[in-house]
Amino acid sequence: MENRRTIFSVITLTLGRLVVNMTRRFPYPFLPEIARQLDVPLASVQSVTAVQSGTGVISPLFGPLSERYGRKRVMMAAMGGMAVASLIGALAPQFWLFAAVMVAFGIGKIIFDPVLLAYVGDRIPYHRRGLAIGTTELSWAGSLIVAAPLAGFLLEKSGLQAVFIVLALLFAAGIIAIGMVVPADHPEKGKAIAVVTPWAAWGIIRRSPAAVAALLYTFCVSVANETFFINYGAWMEGTFALDLAQLGAVTTVIAGAEVLGEITVLSISDRVGKRRLSLIGILISSLGYVILPNLTFSLPLTLGMLFILFLGLETAIVAAIPLYTEILPDARSVMMSGVIGGSSTGRLIGALLGGFLYTTLNNFALVGVASMVIGLIAFTAFWHYLHEKPVQNG
Repeated sequence: MENRRTIFSVITLTLGRLVVNMTRRFPYPFLPEIARQLDVPLASVQSVTAVQSGTGVISPLFGPLSERYGRKRVMMAAMGGMAVASLIGALAPQFWLFAAVMVAFGIGKIIFDPVLLAYVGDRIPYHRRGLAIGTTELSWAGSLIVAAPLAGFLLEKSGLQAVFIVLALLFAAGIIAIGMVVPADHPEKGKAIAVVTPWAAWGIIRRSPAAVAALLYTFCVSVANETFFINYGAWMEGTFALDLAQLGAVTTVIAGAEVLGEITVLSISDRVGKRRLSLIGILISSLGYVILPNLTFSLPLTLGMLFILFLGLETAIVAAIPLYTEILPDARSVMMSGVIGGSSTGRLIGALLGGFLYTTLNNFALVGVASMVIGLIAFTAFWHYLHEKPVQNG
């Protein structure tokens, strides 16, 4: 990352990814309010969120786009599509329209994210890639820091349509910034690009036990967290009688924990070890799932546990990403598409499972137990099959 233009490009893409991530993160604290504004049951909005998360299953289908058209063009096109979807969502507060827009957001994100990772892989040597990836991952926490209070304010004052209008404006700004700052890349002319199906990708991945374990780990981490987090807003609202503005402010605790987790990884993972940090992180978050729902007697303690839980979770996720990039070095794009597919499938299943469990059991503590068990499965898979290998700089 010695080249100044490369540094500015990574920063600009991180800010663009922050806006992309806002489309995924803004609904969660406010699912009950969104359901009320759309006049539908909470389960309906949760299902839409689950489908949005599950769009990553088709991520491998879009992988060749940036090879054919260039990373920059594809990222700008993805953001352009999401901007159009935002404007469509602002037309009317209708559930079917909301559902279509959220799915479009999901598709835009699964196109944008792998291309950004490919950009980092193209330009950043491995011995600095942890820092670069950690920087881009700050967009995940940052999106919640921005989205939670902003969406809470807009939902309370102007409604869901205002949220979509603001997103459209932010996407427009992001497209302009990427267009001005990020260098154009030129794919090889005449290069044949094969369509990579999920089945073909799986055929490559299944030959490596470490790759399969990585997908299982990613899948289980996503299922555990989504099962828990999709019910978080309803539980917090009901337990502590928080209004929308308070709920948005409280949710920034999660973002603060994620920022610290990302900073931890980019600052010490090369010395402490990415594998070790991932294992510690997933163990902490798994225990947090079962502890937090039992702290109903104290909002401060709940917030403290929420911070610890998401600190562990973000550390577990981000520390594993550089390790993933070296599992199949000759098929890196396939591996990363598989990881995104596994994560998205986990989010889909976790959202559906979480909504079902909470509605059926009406007990957030039992939902936490389920998340803990799934998290410990992820820990076991990582412990047995994923081992960090020394990698030469370059």
